[in-house]
Amino acid sequence: MSILSNIKNEEIIILNTRKNQGFQPINGLPWKQTFYLNLEEEVHPFNDKERFRPLTKAYTGNNTFWSTPSPEPDLNNTFWCDVENAFVNDNTLKEAAQALAGAINEKYPDPEKILFVSILRAGVPVTDWLCRLLPGSKGVAISLFVGLGIDSVALKQIRKDFPHRSIIFVDGWTGRGGVAKAVASLNSGPLAVLIDPWGWADFSGIQEDIFCPSACFTGLATLGFSRTFFVDNSNFFSAYRFSDIFAQQSMIKKWQSCSPQTHVSPETKNIHRFFAETPLRIHSNEVCRALINASPEMLYFREEKSVVQERFHLLLKLADQRSVPAEFKVQSLVKIKTRVACSLITTA
Repeated sequence: MSILSNIKNEEIIILNTRKNQGFQPINGLPWKQTFYLNLEEEVHPFNDKERFRPLTKAYTGNNTFWSTPSPEPDLNNTFWCDVENAFVNDNTLKEAAQALAGAINEKYPDPEKILFVSILRAGVPVTDWLCRLLPGSKGVAISLFVGLGIDSVALKQIRKDFPHRSIIFVDGWTGRGGVAKAVASLNSGPLAVLIDPWGWADFSGIQEDIFCPSACFTGLATLGFSRTFFVDNSNFFSAYRFSDIFAQQSMIKKWQSCSPQTHVSPETKNIHRFFAETPLRIHSNEVCRALINASPEMLYFREEKSVVQERFHLLLKLADQRSVPAEFKVQSLVKIKTRVACSLITTA
């Protein structure tokens, strides 16, 4: 019997027919954002493997790559407890959020005219905090993939639904600047991120490679649906629905309760934009996403092992789960201004 049999028939009908419209969070997950994607049928994240692409499959420029989502990692409750403990005790992260909200407020002083557009998936928890720090603002979520671009059908609908609000795109962090460049090319609004090591965002909370525990958030545990995938040029991107048995509702509520209550006036600071060619996935949060969505071959850390075990213990746990080895005291990372990097195993 399908897990969907536990859901009211009326809800199934709504989920299957409301195409190209925003919908509210599912599976009891308390995000106060509207999601602009089409929910497809429910699949099992580990049994229905044919629905997901291999971890090693590389993007070769063919857009068919984006028509199949990456698989979800099987993470246990012990791991999620570790994630929760990490963000509960992370004052640096909260200070970065306050600084980010303050910088936005300086340029956009009326929150009731702001629409935060979360880039799925990392932007969702950041937008949640920003809406709390700037009461009156609203949040929605949309898909964007470097190489394919933004979900233009969804963006058009968002503009139609919120004609009197200014769009600010929100992501968790920047890597090598791919998302920042894609957002800039839209000419639809600035990009705000918590963490911006290379200085590519329009607004940021901190320009240091600090680890954000929400980088560990998966669609399975925190959204109720898969990574999105491209269908055609006339529809929103789609996602497969997951059963609510995998949802970590209490962890999301804890994340929300940890939001700072007030923003702070931004300090005058010079943003130093940097770029270097490298085949590596760089910065701790991007490496975390690689451990979740892809297949790293090797992790590289700038610091010695004892420091890494303190600062990046969640990365080490994910690496252990994927059986990915790590090297420490890799001083060449200094040249590309990152504390963490990884190489990827890819096949065409």
